[in-house]
Amino acid sequence: MAHKWNFFKTSHLVQASVKTGDDLKNLKNLDQKLWTVLSMSVDGLVFDKKTLEFLDTDKDGRIRAPELLAAIDWLDVRLKSLDVVFDKSSRRDALKFDSINSETPEGKELLKSLKEVAAQNGKSDATETTLEEVTSIGKIFAGTAFNGDGIITPLSTAESELSEIISAIGKTQGTMLDRSGENGINQEKIDAFFKDASSYVAWTDEGKVKPEIFFLGENTTDAYNAYAAVKDVVDGYLIPTQEVETFVMSAPDPILDSNDSVNIKWRKKIAAFFEKTVGLLGEADATKLSVENWIAIKDKFAPYEAWLSSKSGANVESIGYDKLAKWLDGGKIKSQLDELVVKDLALSNAFDRLVDAEKAIRYVMNFEELISNYVNQANLYDPEKKAIFQVGTLYVDSRACDLCFYVANESAHSAMAANSKCCILYVKLSRKGTSETKNVCAVVTDGKTFSLYAGRNGIFYDRDGKDWDAVITKVVEAQVSLKEAFWAPWRKLFSTVSDQAKKFLSTKQAAATSQVSTSVDKVSQSPNNAGNNGAALASSVAALSVGIGMLGAAFAGLIGLIAGLPLWKVVLGLGVVVLTVSLPSVILTWFKLRARDLGVVLNACGWAVNRPLYFGIKLAKMFTSSAKLPFASRVARDPYKSNWFAKFMFVVILLGVIGGAWWYFNCKKRCEKNACEKPMAEKVVEAKEGK
Repeated sequence: MAHKWNFFKTSHLVQASVKTGDDLKNLKNLDQKLWTVLSMSVDGLVFDKKTLEFLDTDKDGRIRAPELLAAIDWLDVRLKSLDVVFDKSSRRDALKFDSINSETPEGKELLKSLKEVAAQNGKSDATETTLEEVTSIGKIFAGTAFNGDGIITPLSTAESELSEIISAIGKTQGTMLDRSGENGINQEKIDAFFKDASSYVAWTDEGKVKPEIFFLGENTTDAYNAYAAVKDVVDGYLIPTQEVETFVMSAPDPILDSNDSVNIKWRKKIAAFFEKTVGLLGEADATKLSVENWIAIKDKFAPYEAWLSSKSGANVESIGYDKLAKWLDGGKIKSQLDELVVKDLALSNAFDRLVDAEKAIRYVMNFEELISNYVNQANLYDPEKKAIFQVGTLYVDSRACDLCFYVANESAHSAMAANSKCCILYVKLSRKGTSETKNVCAVVTDGKTFSLYAGRNGIFYDRDGKDWDAVITKVVEAQVSLKEAFWAPWRKLFSTVSDQAKKFLSTKQAAATSQVSTSVDKVSQSPNNAGNNGAALASSVAALSVGIGMLGAAFAGLIGLIAGLPLWKVVLGLGVVVLTVSLPSVILTWFKLRARDLGVVLNACGWAVNRPLYFGIKLAKMFTSSAKLPFASRVARDPYKSNWFAKFMFVVILLGVIGGAWWYFNCKKRCEKNACEKPMAEKVVEAKEGK
């Protein structure tokens, strides 16, 4: 019968519920289109590293869905029921013997290993084995000379000569890390070493048995080295680079004289050549070298040169011929090393059983949490828990951001994460007194964003409680709340008006300063201009009066507009104005907030997130919390706060209102009365004139 699945819904995302052993066992039959994740990176996770190591069977740094399903099958064949994964009544770091399926060969081996561990810990009557007991035995076992990994170290034998040979093989062939933590060698490196040693000894013996190779005996090597050092330059001097065949030479052959002035670069080498080579060859005059003698020297060194070029096993040459010949003699040494490897490998099954015991306990401990961050995202949407990819909390700008992710490459991550429609801070972390650094990104989901900028400092607490200095290096901007969206147009409008006002006042200030400076210069040059300057001053005052009048007229117009209207119409009108400006921004932001997708951020971290991970306003406030005063707290008055600007603006507005009201109730009515009386007077005049 097909398994019956249960689903739960969070932020419009329907996810499969995995709460029982049957759910876990049948996970391979659940359509993977319903999984939230199909692959995840092992980097930057707050999760048991050893469990991840067991799961990542191909060691590529990623846990794929097939690897997770294979691990479930591995555990299923060894346990009676997978319900133990979700059993909260027993210790999470222990595995009970009665939960093991002893009917399968794999289960029998696991049960045997767990009981062996209990016995070695002096608990022969135990009913369970803990992770600590398994790992402690594993550490002791790994620290022994033979531990089943096929690697031997100098400590694997008590014979000093064998230890010396193991060290020599490691130096020439490279070492491997033994489970004990020591550097060692395996069978492959032993075979390669003795092959090189045999080749080198055979090559050396060949030179010894052929007299034409070492024709100068022990001096041959030194003589050849001196010859090789000058071979090319002497060739170029004595033998022309281009051969011209002529019947009669136009000039005698050149002679190389050691007493000639030789270039300082070659002087020592030429002297050594004449001393160690020409002199040893029995030439009559060891200070001069003719072309014929030079060719004869080259012919004599040809066999040695050919033998030298055929050298093999050169990487073991530093050990020396005598030692290598001794170690090769009869094959006894190699046989002893081979026996040590075989002895170590004989324990591989015992160690593998310990590894299986550890793997089983870790899977039982951690599978529930893994599933809740892989098949579904139950932990992400649970206010009491944290997802394994949430690496800590960033405190900045009076907020705590819990959605912090490990970032390996900021540029690559930000290029992809920008599609998430989230406000993202990229942060560099460092710890004082250490060279340790990290890069994370923090998703800001509530509050305001205009106060966040690159270079701002904060503090970061990782999941272990360690504090880090945090510096924002990059900001991916996006609105994070409806409140911010409501005020955004007004903030933009205020900024525009403020900029224009500053520009206008700056221009007027410059003009006024220039006019005053000009007036002062004119007065200083001619006292008669004082009258004109006075007129200019009067004109300026008049202009100021006109400006104030315009301000009053504006207030008057506003008062005239709302005068006589009911209060509710005034309030309604103001509300319509406010909504006309803010409502479009709020509506657009509402749609954007609903489209924020954390799955894109995780994809940028190397995960294969299969479905969108949306979050609403309620969750947004949970992911990013703002500062709030404690309940029933009191705030003392700020003694340094100055309200002069507010008071000044209040006075200006009040005067404007009073002036506008006076103009409306006096000047305007008088003007209207005059406008009405004027036509009547004109009619009277016309009547008198008989028109």
